[in-house]
Amino acid sequence: MSIFLDQLPLKSENAPETLGDALEQIRGQIPEGRVIVKVELDGSAVEGPALTGSRGTTLAGRALSVSTANQQELSWQMLGKLHALIQWLTPQHGEIAKLLETGKTAAALGKLSNVLSAWMQIQQAYGNLAEMQGIELGKLMVREITAEAVIQEFAGQLREIQTALQAQDFVLLGDILQYEMDGVVANWTAILESTLAVVGVPEEK
Repeated sequence: MSIFLDQLPLKSENAPETLGDALEQIRGQIPEGRVIVKVELDGSAVEGPALTGSRGTTLAGRALSVSTANQQELSWQMLGKLHALIQWLTPQHGEIAKLLETGKTAAALGKLSNVLSAWMQIQQAYGNLAEMQGIELGKLMVREITAEAVIQEFAGQLREIQTALQAQDFVLLGDILQYEMDGVVANWTAILESTLAVVGVPEEK
């Protein structure tokens, strides 16, 4: 069994028996302000649900490598990526509405599928970031309401889109994309700005 933390052998008086034990030991040795970003077992990444399900895996004869990153830098970079993705999405809504208006329904729906997928990725990634930073969305103010309220409103707008799709009401769908999504972009941009104020900008090294 070999265990590496940021490419250095893990210092431990008691060799952990399972992956879960090893991760607990590693968390106790990570300097403040750093978080685990990658777990590899025998050279293969273990992440998401697979990581949770593998905590009882015996490490005898296995090679475990764990990588960490600066939490503030990681959050700052993620906020930048989310902002760039939102900016990329911004003109897409009007373009889809135009396709619907001109009867190019198949093209519009294909494009819409990608846009909705991107918005769901933004919501999930932001949720992970907020959890990592310990941000309480019910207390994070975005303009005059909380981030939690903004995200709930966003969920309602997604439901409106799904309802219009199910009813094949492409006029309503076009109206939502044309007139409501600018507000969604503005709200999410405001959430990222409020979050950046909490995270802060990493100091230059």
